Amino acid sequence: MKTKTAKMLPKTAGEIPNGGLYSQRVRCGKANCKCTRGEFHTAFYFFTRRNKKLVKIYIRKSEIEGFTGLVRQSVSDRKQNRQTSKSNFALLKEMRQMLRERNQLIKFLKGDSSL
Repeated sequence: MKTKTAKMLPKTAGEIPNGGLYSQRVRCGKANCKCTRGEFHTAFYFFTRRNKKLVKIYIRKSEIEGFTGLVRQSVSDRKQNRQTSKSNFALLKEMRQMLRERNQLIKFLKGDSSL
């Protein structure tokens, strides 16, 4: 049986643009349960933002192991993307400086003394 939660969960690391997997201490609400005495249960939730709103999705115990791998892969991908962006920005900065120097050299060789 497919549930709403299963439909909402990302299937690949690429579908997780932000967010993470977190554990929370919760009460189940049953009258005779240990959580009524203060011994809370541990529940796992995936938090993310969709359409500028914080979304909290419950993760079943049977899905935690597989979903943890997806979240780790997503975090790794984001880190790699940040590093790539930094190095690309540094290369772009270097190329701009080289173009400035080239243009100054061309002006100098043409006899323009307004450097």
